[in-house]
Amino acid sequence: MATQKLSGKRVAIITENGFEEVELTSPLQALKDAGVNVQIVSPQPDKVKAWDHDHWSQELPVDVQIDSANPEDYDALVVPGGVMNPDHERMNEKCIAFVKHFLDAGKPVAAICHGPQLLIETGLLKGRTMTSYPSIKTDLKNAGVNWVDKEVVVDNGLVTSRSPKDLEAFNKKMLEEIAEGVHEHA
Repeated sequence: MATQKLSGKRVAIITENGFEEVELTSPLQALKDAGVNVQIVSPQPDKVKAWDHDHWSQELPVDVQIDSANPEDYDALVVPGGVMNPDHERMNEKCIAFVKHFLDAGKPVAAICHGPQLLIETGLLKGRTMTSYPSIKTDLKNAGVNWVDKEVVVDNGLVTSRSPKDLEAFNKKMLEEIAEGVHEHA
């Protein structure tokens, strides 16, 4: 039944060079397996390069460049981590505006590891309960987040996890929230 609710959904994965490979490829595969139409959105024009633990890895094609991406075209957003990826995105006003749309509209957003760093820039996290990679805990707390140390946290359509070891739980909750659709503001 969940797969039926996901069929026809459109999800954007926003990323830059330096995303943690498995934090993009695992949710991407889970979404595709569920029948979701997924597109990689990036400031990069053609391809984005993955980081795998301690070295550069595979390149993935960019489906839509951020300059021409319309957040209205998507039902949900996924934000993979990696140290470099969100650091570059949080300096890009178009990336911030794209993400802000999803949070403002109550659309499901799933962010893992360092991915929540990009969400901080929207100014819309105050009062939310989230988790992340431990090194950005203070950043999230300073943004008004109630930070908890759990494998996956769901707060009104916002799904967060700590690291790749939490991907199974992250993917499951991500799919559940996307199937539920838009969440009213709490």
